[in-house]
Parts: sequence; C-alpha cells; structure tokens
Amino acid sequence: MAGRILTLGGMSIDKREIWVGNIFNRVKTLLEEFADLGIATCSSLCATTLKNSYVRGQVFPFINIPIRYNEQELLGLYEYFGDQLPLEEENIYCDVVIQAIYYAEHLTEEELLNLEAKAKGLFETRQWGVVQFEGGMATLTVERALLDSNGFEDKLRDILTQAIEMQAAMRQEG
Repeated sequence: MAGRILTLGGMSIDKREIWVGNIFNRVKTLLEEFADLGIATCSSLCATTLKNSYVRGQVFPFINIPIRYNEQELLGLYEYFGDQLPLEEENIYCDVVIQAIYYAEHLTEEELLNLEAKAKGLFETRQWGVVQFEGGMATLTVERALLDSNGFEDKLRDILTQAIEMQAAMRQEG
C-alpha cells in the first residue's frame, strides 16, 4: 500500500485538481449564455487557506458546483455524497431543485404532496431517471464520460433549460 497513488478513471489524485478546475471553467462559460435569466454559480472553487487547512492553495479534487436561479439553488453537480450517493466510475450526480417545494414555508401537507406529485410527473415526462426525490430535490446521474467531451455542455444546457421551464410550471401550480 505504501507509495500507491489512488486513481479514478485512470487519473491520479494529483491531476484531479486541474481536471475539476477545467470542468468548473466550462460550467462558468456555459452559464454566461443564461446570465440574463438570473443563472449563476460561485465565483471560484473552494481552495484551502491558512485558516481552513495546513497545506494551502489546493482545491478539494472532486466536482462540487452549485448553480443558482434568482439567488436560489437550482442545480448541483457533484461526484459523491457519502454512502447515500457513492463515488462511481460511470456517473456523477446532478441535483435538480424544484424551488416551489424546496423553499416552501407555509404549505399544508396536502399542498406539498400535490406539488411533489406534479414535480415527479414533470421528471417522468422528460424521461429523466431520478435516483432519488426528497424535499423538492431530484437527483439524476450524468455519464462521467461526457465530462471530457463536447457533449457535456450540451447535456448541461439541456438540463438547465428544462429545469428553468420546470420552475415556471411549478410556480403556476403553486
């Protein structure tokens, strides 16, 4: 075990920081197309600093990118979430938030169940394989192979466009 370098997809852990930074920059460039709609992400990836680490200046080498719509969560791209959504060789995860449910404060149990049924119907109509749906957030998988191809931007653009449309449909319902 001594001296062994861990890999994922044939990439050593020390190369992942550059790779994650590249994915983040591609996402930021794509989101420029949607800027007039109130779509944004964080300004930079979280890097270690003097206050939060001993070794400074490195980015935690896993995808973890938020996308917001009108200052609220809309999508999240990430590689794992502990044991619940483990790190996979084939896929990463993409959460799609239904804001009318996720940010609901004063809905009755019946109203919430009706909105959830409507949201689940919207996901089924789009034939998106939802891994889990909880609290107004649906988790999808995205093929990891897309991350290193031109198809990544097309896939993300499609998910993003449809997620925005879903928000409008759910606002009419709510």
